[in-house]
Amino acid sequence: MERRPFKTDPVLKRAAGYPYDITKTSFTFMGGAAAPFDPALREGRTPVIGYGSNQSPQRLRQKFGTDHTPIPVQRGRLADHDVVYSAHFSTYGSLPAALRHVEGTTVSVAVNWLDDKQLAAMHPTEWDNYHFVRLTDISLRLAEGEALREAFVYLSFRGHVAHYGTPIALAAVAAENRRHAALGQLDALALMRHRLAPDADLANFVRAHIADPGVRAARVQRLREDAVEGHHADHEVIGYDGTVRSGELPGDDGGQHD
Repeated sequence: MERRPFKTDPVLKRAAGYPYDITKTSFTFMGGAAAPFDPALREGRTPVIGYGSNQSPQRLRQKFGTDHTPIPVQRGRLADHDVVYSAHFSTYGSLPAALRHVEGTTVSVAVNWLDDKQLAAMHPTEWDNYHFVRLTDISLRLAEGEALREAFVYLSFRGHVAHYGTPIALAAVAAENRRHAALGQLDALALMRHRLAPDADLANFVRAHIADPGVRAARVQRLREDAVEGHHADHEVIGYDGTVRSGELPGDDGGQHD
């Protein structure tokens, strides 16, 4: 009964719908919608891994609108990684994704091939909770057969939500040999409600941190206190101005193995 509003209220549907409509095939994002994939459009662009809602045409439409140059979005499989929940709430109520290095797990991702203008538009949607980094020495097999050894990605600096000390994977993101238990978005929100406001109705719990930035900030602080640190593959932190910074994210566990 308490979950019914998440099917009828547009605001709650958006919160519970994360990470939205992840496609199974590569596509070109054109005019705010998915069109057939054109590999020729990748030339001269930056490969940026999308592992949460940045894989979704719906979310890309919210970020880029309908009046934009085409964006090639290519499916891929990233070895030794999984997608888990980041220890923060989005402004629209969801518990967003974080990329985590997990040996032996291969996770389904997308590569958004962005030009400089598109990258400049994407950065402000990420920089409150994520660092922009270059992953090095990775194994990212693209759907059309090529492989990437390096790619860019946004990595959460908020830590990763944990249950009994273990990260929680996103059930909506496919993975092979997954080592962490997975939950859907609504179940993850229910778990956070149980921790942070156990007497609250689930819909009212989510509405509160959408409507009130102070509530959201206080809850994010609580999540951070219970989170596990991020664990990441080799990378360089790239400042949002394009300069190379340190080789390890603040808060990274420094090489502990999942």
